Amino acid sequence: MTPIRLVAVALAASVLLTGCDNVPALNPGVAARVGDDTITMGTVNEVTTAYCEAAETQLQEDQTLPQHYLRGQVAGSLTLRAAAEQFAADHGVTADPSYDQAVQQAEQSLSDLTQAQRQAIIDVQGASAYAAAVETSVGRSLGTGGGTKAKAAAGQQAFQDWLADQDIRIDPRFGVTIDDGTAQRADTSLSFGLSDTATRADAGQPDTEYAGALPDNQRCG
Repeated sequence: MTPIRLVAVALAASVLLTGCDNVPALNPGVAARVGDDTITMGTVNEVTTAYCEAAETQLQEDQTLPQHYLRGQVAGSLTLRAAAEQFAADHGVTADPSYDQAVQQAEQSLSDLTQAQRQAIIDVQGASAYAAAVETSVGRSLGTGGGTKAKAAAGQQAFQDWLADQDIRIDPRFGVTIDDGTAQRADTSLSFGLSDTATRADAGQPDTEYAGALPDNQRCG
């Protein structure tokens, strides 16, 4: 498994896990719901703050990012992790040991960061690695023939099938979605921006020029 690395400016889109149409509404202060488990806005904000602090050690002056992009990535990653944990529990497995090995390597390479910053990197950028490790374990538990790749593929399909049956919701303000298990940014907003400022704020890719003019508490870098 590829080690978890700090690639702050990549901002790979995070996950909005969708399920049945009758999912319960989100209560105030709840960022996402995975079955009976919830992820609070407070948790998203705390992880985002630490993640931004870690990212700022690598961002150049012209790489300022709007804070809401980071919050979307954080919310999606935390939701994906929660879903993968439930998927693993349902199948009575734990993540493949390759995940723990990747985390250990990441912690060593990030030793100059604080514990909170290191954990934020692992929580956000390691969520997909954790899900993949769970998929491998599930594929193995299903008795799938072939090598590691075949087992991982079987586990990946099982995870997608499992997700389709779950009651999972994430606040649309974060602008992330999943299509067949693939994380993608998406327009989940319930409103439409008309002004130049509004459209630049909701651009599909971070507008660093726009971000640089934002107040400190609305940008990273």
